Amino acid sequence: MRTPTTARVTTPKNSNRFQARVTKIVDPTTVKIERNGKTQTVDLIGVRVPDNGLIHKRVLQTTKAQLEYSVVTVVTDPQVASDSDGHRQAYVYTGNWLYNTQLLRTGYARVADGDFSKRAEFEQKQQEAKQGGYGLWKNTTTTA
Repeated sequence: MRTPTTARVTTPKNSNRFQARVTKIVDPTTVKIERNGKTQTVDLIGVRVPDNGLIHKRVLQTTKAQLEYSVVTVVTDPQVASDSDGHRQAYVYTGNWLYNTQLLRTGYARVADGDFSKRAEFEQKQQEAKQGGYGLWKNTTTTA
């Protein structure tokens, strides 16, 4: 069992913030959390991972290693509603870092379509991964 997060979390205006325990990794960007005895499904805001292949497998393994059974800080974004399946969309912090951007920095994810408060930050992290040739960007050439 992991210790609770002590994240210094910057939250979008009018967002909800709470701690919860990750009980299951559904896929690389979807987790089940438990809070106050209730379980709900959370999708990571702003990141898109390939549906299959080596990167998908690596992200799934990484997400399990980093988040499963951890206490995390969940932050909603007022610009993003629940999805069509009723999943809460959120930023997930563990320790002192935002897991959503960790996937972008390592090149394991791309910035997803749609509006969300941290889009500029996410695009910057993706650009850094491109310039470093990480993950999805390993065999690509980019110019700044």
